[in-house]
Amino acid sequence: MLFGGFLSCQKSDTGTEVADHFFLQSEGAVMPVFVNGNVKSNVFVIYLHGGPGGTSLEAYQHPESPFTKLQNDFAVVYWDQRCAGASQGENTKLTLNQYTNDLEKLIVLLKHKYGTQISFFLVGHSWGGSLGVNYLTRPQNQQNVKGWIEVGGGHNVPRIVALERDMVLTVGNRQIQLGNNATDWQNIINQAQKLNLTIIDDLYKMNVLAVQAEGLMRNKDSVNAKISNNWISEFFSGPTEVFRANKNLELSVEGMKEELAVINLSDKLQNITVPTLMIWGNYDFRVPPEFANEELQKYGSEKKELVIFEKSAHFVQWNEPLRFYEVVNDFIDRNK
Repeated sequence: MLFGGFLSCQKSDTGTEVADHFFLQSEGAVMPVFVNGNVKSNVFVIYLHGGPGGTSLEAYQHPESPFTKLQNDFAVVYWDQRCAGASQGENTKLTLNQYTNDLEKLIVLLKHKYGTQISFFLVGHSWGGSLGVNYLTRPQNQQNVKGWIEVGGGHNVPRIVALERDMVLTVGNRQIQLGNNATDWQNIINQAQKLNLTIIDDLYKMNVLAVQAEGLMRNKDSVNAKISNNWISEFFSGPTEVFRANKNLELSVEGMKEELAVINLSDKLQNITVPTLMIWGNYDFRVPPEFANEELQKYGSEKKELVIFEKSAHFVQWNEPLRFYEVVNDFIDRNK
């Protein structure tokens, strides 16, 4: 059997709306799956979270979450990948191909549970962009998917890191000229210029500097603050246990460190022909918008578009949640 599913821990059925909770078992990993929303639409939106080692459940209960709004019209699938969020079990088989195997089994499980007539849209954020691209370029997988939405996707790390440094230098020098956090920007620029981006440790140091740069733009109100669930409520009653999630994040980053540093899937984009939407933050220093402009041309789809969010950094879905919902909802409506 390709999948293992336990009986639902929670199930609420009020006609079109459901709140289902079950598990995907795959090669030693036990991964929670939450399906919320309108299953009668037969359209399932699978959120591929970042990391690796992040969680699909960040802000998913927040009333302003774009995914909460999407649940009115479609079913939204929140899946914590292996060694991420609330997942348990095997955490040593950490490769892009293993994560892709898991995603294939998730789709088989969802069809088993809700019917073979359902269709899927994939939303891949950051690392989830690599996962989505790798899934879509395996034989026959695009038959399962009506549309692909890449959000700040990190599917070519060597190129991304080079652009990170370029963006830090360009924006940083402009901010210094404007007198905005000049000392902090100069410190980031000095560190970035010293890095050898062919060395793995320096590559990850560049990513840390990119995160710091985003913080400085947020301080200048160029980037909206992220929405998030109330921490106390999430800690005591939410589906993700904080200490486990943090440990999973630590293990996944370490386990994927070497493969992540060299991931380059750009040449595969020409094989993706499903309708494609790219959503990027104007101040995404971690995966700069210049990368999105380059990659858009490589996608093989006749229907492809890039939308830049002016008040967002790397987490577009949490920086501008209402606009994110509107753009994604429109894309799904046009392609379902």
